[in-house]
Amino acid sequence: MTGLFILTGAPGSGKSTTLDALGGDIHVVGEPAREVLAEQRAIDGVGTYDRDRSLFVALLLQRSIDTYVAARREGRPVAFDRGVPDCITYASLMDIDPAPSLRAAERYRYHGEVLILEPWEAIYDTDDERTMSFEQTRPFHDALVDAYARTGYTLVVVPTGPVEARAAFVRAFIEGRST
Repeated sequence: MTGLFILTGAPGSGKSTTLDALGGDIHVVGEPAREVLAEQRAIDGVGTYDRDRSLFVALLLQRSIDTYVAARREGRPVAFDRGVPDCITYASLMDIDPAPSLRAAERYRYHGEVLILEPWEAIYDTDDERTMSFEQTRPFHDALVDAYARTGYTLVVVPTGPVEARAAFVRAFIEGRST
């Protein structure tokens, strides 16, 4: 068992908002896709899903690995807004070879139970980085479920409800399983 935990889910399912509400002694690692997209747009880079999907997935995988390695040095539980196995989903949905992401998911392991938020239309919204329609979140969710199953993780659904209740569920889950 490890103190590295993943919260995953389709875009707009409330991951970042839930993790932002945790506070306290759980270190939170932000979503790598948002970071990569923002950085690439800031430098007019081509490593975005709409310009060079292969480069985007490679950058996303490297960022996910880098944050994993850095988090191993934390002396407290760490909650990730997505993990290395999410890169399998991005690769698969973008018709990119998922083999590098699959190999990385075997090497960089998190806690065996992964928290997942299901698509929730009532809270879904788009922004500069989240451009897919709500209808497109369902196939993304299904691909996440498949990627995590393929890599040997057990998914635990975070119940819908107010953000405070979701954060309390995540906090209790992590605190109950931290080493």
